Amino acid sequence: MPNIEHGQVSFDFKIEGKKERATFDYRYNDSNQNLDYTEIRYTNPKLQSLIENNTKMMENIDSLIRNIIEKKKSNELKRTK
Repeated sequence: MPNIEHGQVSFDFKIEGKKERATFDYRYNDSNQNLDYTEIRYTNPKLQSLIENNTKMMENIDSLIRNIIEKKKSNELKRTK
């Protein structure tokens, strides 16, 4: 049976000198490393456009979230030893 993790990550950005935030709710399937975004919230519509219209930005966010998940799993393994 696959191990499915639900989580939430927020990233801060600056747009026109103002701090803005993007929050990603996700579902991660450990057996196939599939990462699905269940909800994404932005404090500014410009931020949504900057992220979603930029493939490289989405790839970077995806990579950051995967790294956070892996680090969390690694820390959990260390605690169980």
